[in-house]
Amino acid sequence: MPIITLTTDWNNDDFYIGAIKGLLYSKCPSDVNIVDITHKIESFKYTQAAFILKNVFSVYPKGTIHIIGVNSDYSKDHPHVCLKIKDQIFLGTSNGIFSLMFEDEPDIIVEIKETEIIKRSTFPELTVLAETAAFLLNGGDIKQLGNEVSDKHRYISLMPAFDEKDIVGSVIYIDSYKNIITNISKELFDKIRNNRKFKISVKSDIYTIDKISNNYSEVEQGDILAVFNSLGLLEIAQRNGQIAQIIDININAPVIVKFI
Repeated sequence: MPIITLTTDWNNDDFYIGAIKGLLYSKCPSDVNIVDITHKIESFKYTQAAFILKNVFSVYPKGTIHIIGVNSDYSKDHPHVCLKIKDQIFLGTSNGIFSLMFEDEPDIIVEIKETEIIKRSTFPELTVLAETAAFLLNGGDIKQLGNEVSDKHRYISLMPAFDEKDIVGSVIYIDSYKNIITNISKELFDKIRNNRKFKISVKSDIYTIDKISNNYSEVEQGDILAVFNSLGLLEIAQRNGQIAQIIDININAPVIVKFI
C-alpha cells in the first residue's frame, strides 16, 4: 500500500488540503493512503517542520513519499527538489530544511526542472509537489524529474555548548501542550554530570529545577518538572499546565544546566 504524507503550515479550514488530496486520489494508484502528519506548523517555520519530520519519518514503511508544504514558493535560489534517503522520498523546497532533518548525505537529490507552470504557480504543493508524487507512484523515475544536485543550502543545527561545569542549550521545539523541548540530550547530560547535583535554569534564574523526573505524575499539579522524553532530549514541562505560555519563552531561548 503506497503512502504519501502531508506536512504543512496550512489551516485545517483552508481549501488547500482538500485540493491536494483530490489530485493525489485522482492521479495515484487506487490503494494510495494519504496521511496527515500535521497542518499546524507555524507559518513559514520550516525549522519546526524539520524537527517533526526528523522524529517521525523513520517509523514509516520504505517507499513512503513525504510532501512538505512549508515555505514552498519557488525561486532560483530555493528550487523545488526531490530527495531520496533511507528508502524514503521527500518533496519540498531547498531552503535548508533537509540538512536539519538528516545528518547523513541523501542517496540522491534532484532539482525539479523549471517550467512556466512552476515559475507562475501560487500553489506549488499542488502543481509541483503533488504532481511529482503522483508521477513517482505511477512508476516514474526520480532521475527524470531534473538534474541531480547537492544540498547547497546546508544549515548546521544549533548544538549545546558545554564544559565541565555547564551545559548551555536552547529551546528547539514547543509542543501542543506548551512543553519545552531542548537540544540537550540525555547522553550529553549524563556524561557531563558525572553523578553531581545540578540546577536547570529556564529564562535566566527565574525558573529552576534540580531533579530529573521519570514522568509527569511525579510532581504535584502545577509544578514545573524536567524529564528526558522519548527522543532522549531534555524537556521542561508543567503538570497539567502550559509552561512555555506561562513564562513566555520562544524557540532558541537559552536553557542552562549548572553542575554543582
